[in-house]
Amino acid sequence: MAEIAFRGVWKIYGKTVEAVKDMNLQIKDGEFVSLLGPSGCGKSSTLRMVAGLEEISRGDLSIGGRRINDVEPGDRDVAMVFENYALFPHMSSYDNIAFPLTLRGTEKREIRRKVEEISKLLDLDGLLKTLAVNLGGGEKQRVGIARALIRKSSVLLMDEPISHLDADLRARTRGELARLQRLLGITTVYVTHDQLEALAMSDRIAVMNLGVVQQYGAPDELYNHPANTFVARFIGEPPMNFIPCTLQRNGGGKVRLVSAGRGFDVELAGGQAAAVDPAFGGGEVLFGIRPLDFQIVSEGSPAKAAVKGGVLNYEAGCEHSYMEAKVCEYTVLVECSPALSFSEGDAVSLDVAAGRFHLFDRKTEKSIMKPEAR
Repeated sequence: MAEIAFRGVWKIYGKTVEAVKDMNLQIKDGEFVSLLGPSGCGKSSTLRMVAGLEEISRGDLSIGGRRINDVEPGDRDVAMVFENYALFPHMSSYDNIAFPLTLRGTEKREIRRKVEEISKLLDLDGLLKTLAVNLGGGEKQRVGIARALIRKSSVLLMDEPISHLDADLRARTRGELARLQRLLGITTVYVTHDQLEALAMSDRIAVMNLGVVQQYGAPDELYNHPANTFVARFIGEPPMNFIPCTLQRNGGGKVRLVSAGRGFDVELAGGQAAAVDPAFGGGEVLFGIRPLDFQIVSEGSPAKAAVKGGVLNYEAGCEHSYMEAKVCEYTVLVECSPALSFSEGDAVSLDVAAGRFHLFDRKTEKSIMKPEAR
């Protein structure tokens, strides 16, 4: 079993730079988990602590139930794929892949058998005699992955492994990596700043910022039920819209969202009002809604909670059309049906309660939706 457990793990550089703060994560055996966040959030430091390339400043880290804080990197049963491939340029693909087994003194016949086996999985058969210096970016990456996998380690670590590839090759490689990981069933920790990579490949994602895990969950959980405004902004393309307003409880189970003097006035009732955590009595909040969750209301159609907007810009597309609209003094992005057409200056009514919405405490930036609604 190759479960990975972080218990109160910190990484502090020098005396003051806290790269990772009080991390508590449980990664299941065979799971594909991504560490996702902007540059400098602590995700690479976390990966390097698992690999043994960085010391753990505080807390406990275990693999398969064994505490590994003081275990040498070579004794952790961990393989790593680096961002820069880390291949020996004047060695053939075969020799690069075989290198970990050669170091161990594995018998040559066994090395050849394993190299051929892993090469078939990664479609490298025709490249085994090619020098690494002559390989393309995607080919180098596959050789690096083959070299990591040939050790049959219980954990695979990948640090931005496809960030250097062009967009088309990245998309193909994402699918190939996910397929290979599921085929082999190896516990995988994957570092990326690209949300599309994380959402497409992962069983679970740890979203990080400033050394802290902001939320840990399945991709659909992070997208549909963000725990705070950072996750709400970071996950989703285009990003979520936010409108500052005040939440008032009006009795009878109703909730009113109002932005005084700015034209935003929405009343929530029934299940929509019940989704707001009763522990939040009222006050300043951020109303969040994704562009695709607006509903455009035509004249005379009923709307539960429509707000008026003025079209600032409209961009038509084959699959998705978007318009920027001014609601109160705030500019929001709205996804439209390609069948609709708008011009600058048109007035629109947007139903903000019929679609899915989110509410965050403006002071703490945390969600104030009930846990089951999040």
